[in-house]
Amino acid sequence: MGAERYFKGKRAVITGGSSGIGLALAKRLVRLGSAVVLVARRKDVLDAARAELLRDAPGASVEVVALDVARADDVTRAMAEVVAKGPVDVLVNNAGVVMPGRFLELPLEEFRTMMDVNFFGTVHLCKALLPHMVERKSGHVLNVSSLAGVIGIYGYTPYAASKFALCGFSQALRAEMWPHGVRVSLCLPPDTDTPQLAFESQHKPEETKAIAGTVKTLSADQVAKRMVDGMARGAFEIYPDMGSRMTAFAHGAVPSVVRWFCDSAQKKVSGKATGA
Repeated sequence: MGAERYFKGKRAVITGGSSGIGLALAKRLVRLGSAVVLVARRKDVLDAARAELLRDAPGASVEVVALDVARADDVTRAMAEVVAKGPVDVLVNNAGVVMPGRFLELPLEEFRTMMDVNFFGTVHLCKALLPHMVERKSGHVLNVSSLAGVIGIYGYTPYAASKFALCGFSQALRAEMWPHGVRVSLCLPPDTDTPQLAFESQHKPEETKAIAGTVKTLSADQVAKRMVDGMARGAFEIYPDMGSRMTAFAHGAVPSVVRWFCDSAQKKVSGKATGA
């Protein structure tokens, strides 16, 4: 099914919708005739995003909800208000945080924060909205993981753990939801040119930079386009580019080779031998 036909007239909740991939996706959806509800923590940034969307698509339906997805009770209350205004057809769990660093140096709080936002934030939104989709026997959930949800690399112990969890959750959720007429998709983007990547790059260990530098950085709009196309055709796994797809395939088929490749990039920086 074409993207315009699939999304026209639908209402989509997008977490992390005030910037980056979330905002790029919102721009595409309003052009396709969808109403969007942007969710993020800061009201001022949300208002700026809404104004930007309305400049691009005058007359579009754009709502904003200031919300911390890690707070389950707040999510329940906020989404009840959203549903009271009309059904939600699409849920995009895109909110995420990352703080790279070496395991021995990262405080425990960083691990909890990334699990709370990246994994439990998704669970909270699904708990709040999926019952309504199941009742209507219609809906689509897109969970945004990462290539780091398939391959754990140096400097990403908490981030990879949260994104791996999201992949397993999405696989199991897909199996439970399709009998109810609800689709589940999973996007696995590589590094994407967003404000989050700019922040993250300031804190990456040199080893992480060396490994990540072997993968092409995409624009947020490139990722958003693949999301829209993949959802419209009913895909479960959505890879935004061939490089990501082949990297994931290689890790599944010959993981020792991928580890060797990553270790080699790491050794160029650290000069220390690492086990395969």
